[in-house]
Amino acid sequence: MNQKKQFTQVLRSCALGVGVALSYGASGSTIKADVLYHEYCSVCHGDRGDGNSRAMKSLNPPPRDLTTAGATLPRDYILHVITHGKPNTAMVGYKSRLNAEQLAALADYVHTDIVNRGAAISAGMIKGISGTSGTTGGTGAASSAPGAAGAAPVPPIAAPVPPVKPVAPDERADMSAPFPSGLKGDAAKGQAFYEKNCAECHGVKGDGQGPRAYFIRPVPRDFLHERSRLTLNRPAIYAAVFFGRNGTEMPAWSKVLTEQEIANVSEYVFQTFIRSGEKAAKAK
Repeated sequence: MNQKKQFTQVLRSCALGVGVALSYGASGSTIKADVLYHEYCSVCHGDRGDGNSRAMKSLNPPPRDLTTAGATLPRDYILHVITHGKPNTAMVGYKSRLNAEQLAALADYVHTDIVNRGAAISAGMIKGISGTSGTTGGTGAASSAPGAAGAAPVPPIAAPVPPVKPVAPDERADMSAPFPSGLKGDAAKGQAFYEKNCAECHGVKGDGQGPRAYFIRPVPRDFLHERSRLTLNRPAIYAAVFFGRNGTEMPAWSKVLTEQEIANVSEYVFQTFIRSGEKAAKAK
């Protein structure tokens, strides 16, 4: 086994250990279709299914706006595309990654919570946004923003933020560890991508206070926190960007970025937030 394959296996093992999953729906478990959507689909089609996503400017043709599709996207067609993909687009088939039950649940979610709901909103039958957050349970599970009676449903933001556990000695990462496959990140190029795509959640300052953070549970990672400074080295950041985070809004960017591009944005996060915070702490 060559070094690249060995490192990839290590990354996968570490990712699974911190909650990064490559598949859902083990036998007997409850399938959360909204989480599946946000893990596999929202990176292109957007959180609301309207195509306004982090990857929209990188794709040609651009992602489809599912909220305006209406009757043109029956449930069986949606299931077929999710399963087999769509030629000449970035839409890949997921038959090798999701089982039949998961594919069906995802098709039902897209058809009911995004396509049909979007059609109803367009027709003026209901008010609100199309789709729900990956932290909700689907149609009817969302709540309204505080003080906004009759406003569009949003994710449940009232859930308390759990306390962050102190970092144990064996959790501390080797901050000299390199990226896999001999990659060298370009922080300058990574900054441009971060500010366009990541700052919405993690914030321009890396403090987890981006404009969307208020609506997200679990909350976005605060790169300035002591736990981040002590545990997020280059391989850990690279793995999180590459694989995404199970049960969160963090998508698997490997679907739309090259390994070099992932290394670039990871290097920016590492140099700008992790190392700067470490240096600031030592200066006190």
